[in-house]
Amino acid sequence: MLKIQMLEHFVQDEGNGRQESDNQLFCPPPPTPDTGQKEKVKNATQDLFELLERVQCSRLDDQRCVLPAYFSQSSREESRSSKDREGSQALLEDTLRGPTPYPMVVLPVGGGYWLDCQEKPDSTCPSSPTWRPKIETDDTAKCYRKYFLGREHHNFVGEDELLGPVLLSVKTETNNDEEYLRLLLRLRTGTTHDLIPAACANSSGPYHLAKLLNEQLTLVNWAPVMHPRCSHLIAAYDERIIVSQFKFGVLYQRPGQITEEQIFCNRHSSPAFDEFLHVLGQRIQLKDHKGYRGGLDTQFGQTGDEAVYHVYKDREVMFHVSTLLPYTENDPQQLQRKRHIGNDIVAIVFQEANTPFSPDMIASHFLHAFIVVQPIDPCTPDTRYKISVAARDDVPFFGPSLPNPPIIRRGAELRDFLLTKLINAETACYKADKFAKLELRTRASLLSSLCDELKEKTREFLGGESTESVNESHRSESNGAGSRFIDTVRKALIARVRNQNQETNNNNTNNNNNTLNGMKKSVTPTETPTVNGRNSLSKSSIGSRKSAPPSPPSSPDIRPTRSQRMGLCSSESSSLSSVDLGGGGGGGAGDSDTGLESLSSAETPQQQCALTHEITRLKCDKLDLLRQNVTCQREIKRLREKELQLLSDLDAASKEILRLRGLLKDFSTCNIEGSPV
Repeated sequence: MLKIQMLEHFVQDEGNGRQESDNQLFCPPPPTPDTGQKEKVKNATQDLFELLERVQCSRLDDQRCVLPAYFSQSSREESRSSKDREGSQALLEDTLRGPTPYPMVVLPVGGGYWLDCQEKPDSTCPSSPTWRPKIETDDTAKCYRKYFLGREHHNFVGEDELLGPVLLSVKTETNNDEEYLRLLLRLRTGTTHDLIPAACANSSGPYHLAKLLNEQLTLVNWAPVMHPRCSHLIAAYDERIIVSQFKFGVLYQRPGQITEEQIFCNRHSSPAFDEFLHVLGQRIQLKDHKGYRGGLDTQFGQTGDEAVYHVYKDREVMFHVSTLLPYTENDPQQLQRKRHIGNDIVAIVFQEANTPFSPDMIASHFLHAFIVVQPIDPCTPDTRYKISVAARDDVPFFGPSLPNPPIIRRGAELRDFLLTKLINAETACYKADKFAKLELRTRASLLSSLCDELKEKTREFLGGESTESVNESHRSESNGAGSRFIDTVRKALIARVRNQNQETNNNNTNNNNNTLNGMKKSVTPTETPTVNGRNSLSKSSIGSRKSAPPSPPSSPDIRPTRSQRMGLCSSESSSLSSVDLGGGGGGGAGDSDTGLESLSSAETPQQQCALTHEITRLKCDKLDLLRQNVTCQREIKRLREKELQLLSDLDAASKEILRLRGLLKDFSTCNIEGSPV
């Protein structure tokens, strides 16, 4: 900014004419220019400014992106909300021009928010509160752990055509000598819990029991869940909605501030605001904090040094205080602060004095509820706070209700009310349309994954073939060449080990028969073909094992020894080249190093034919892999060329920037040295 002002001063001096100065060593002043020279200087200066502006614009354009048509709806909503904010700002200005006292909250012109404020003129603080500090939670989240886990019950899973995955838990209870059925039905739309008398249930089947809770269910075939650890998976799914960590924003509004920029640019707090922060929680040092940090930096101090933190009823609460977050110079929007507070769902607005607040002042897609607090007689023993609540129309009402009048004294009572109100506000905001859609999608995905996992564990526990192994076999048949190649080599190696054991047994049997024949010194005609067959088998096995290491004597253990595993590894490494040769090189099938020749010598002709097809497919797989390798190499080469081109462009851009900086420095030096004394 200083350099631009110096350039403007230089242009003005050139237009008005400069006097000669004593310091003419570095930049002597030019002679008095005529009209043509003045025009040239002005044009050169304008060209310089246009060039600088063009450089800055190009750098900004590099950071822009073209949004797809999907975001056209949100862009229209943003333009409409910006117009509403302008209308609300005009409304706040009109309100400030009116008589006092001003209302704490002014609803936007376009609507979209509801207000809870029981203000009455000349009201005093009541002697006792009319509210109850009760945190609103979903009771069905703990029902499974409370009534089912660790007790005898049954779980059933299924897939409904309309409602998707379904999970049902059934338990029998006896109360006052009457038998009841406790049911817990989980759908992607939510969880239903009920206690039904056993006499009301026409049948104890899962279909009829589930129909008692949801008549839209058409699922008939239910699968029982039978695994010791499935109950813990179900409990974890139910309790995922229980939140024990919260983060809320805290905004500081000074008198007369009616825009977002003014509120976020408050650099320092006031004694009244510090007193209110002390009510909310304890001020902590982030570098020493070990609990929930709420997105703040606890290592490098990039989000400030201090924060407000409190633990309320086993719930950790972190406050994003605007004045404690880092302040950025020359940034009217204070994006470092809005990055945290704008991503919160509920925020507190502390009003230093009687200045109205509008909920649409803060542009955010996440902020859905505001709790506005205004002090009365701050920094005195009789400090009180007036409270108002505003939220979006799709956010349901949340407790505790405001007292009448809505004024609470400073102390533990105010802290309990505000923390309870904040936690309940965030829970209620989750039911808004924007968050409800995300919750529905997440719940459906988690329930589907849970049902699939329960079926899989049940199948494994009962000893059946797992779905993963079946899917793996299908993938090995339908995937690329690499999977089929590995499966083929694995089958060949297993067959080779099995055949070597068979050959060893055949050799031992053949030797024993030869010994017996020598002792008898005679061979019957019926025995001759058998012996010849054995001899021919041993000869073929010997010929097939030219490249294989000798195998040890047969043993009941079918696992290969260490020397056999080493031989298998060597044959596996050379199997690709052997298959590629296809029996060429004069070695024939007996010289192949794949381990398939010994298998073919002991298998039937059908198996030999299948093995031949397997070898042919193996060759095709190798060719596919080679083609993929060539394609990848070409892609890598193209990317490297593109990288070199980008590096050259970057080098050229850097040189241009250095040239412009030198030009700007020369102009600045001429302006300083040539300025009149």
